Amino acid sequence: MDATIKPINDKVSMFATNEELYDKLTPQELMLIKLVKAEEFVDDLYRSHDSEANKKLFPPEKSWFKIKELLRECRKINKNPKNS
Repeated sequence: MDATIKPINDKVSMFATNEELYDKLTPQELMLIKLVKAEEFVDDLYRSHDSEANKKLFPPEKSWFKIKELLRECRKINKNPKNS
């Protein structure tokens, strides 16, 4: 199994700022990045309910608010793809 981390997009670094993402990516590419990030927080939210230790590692409220923020961004991108 290949354990290397593969970038979602070759145009930006894995550590790109939000401004860099908006500057360098198309609306579709940007939407994919936001959805992948939301998926990570959904996984964290799910894990936070497994045990008290996981709840401390993955605070549900942090994951929930981050998911909401990412979904708002996705709606904005979808609503105004040319202005993203």
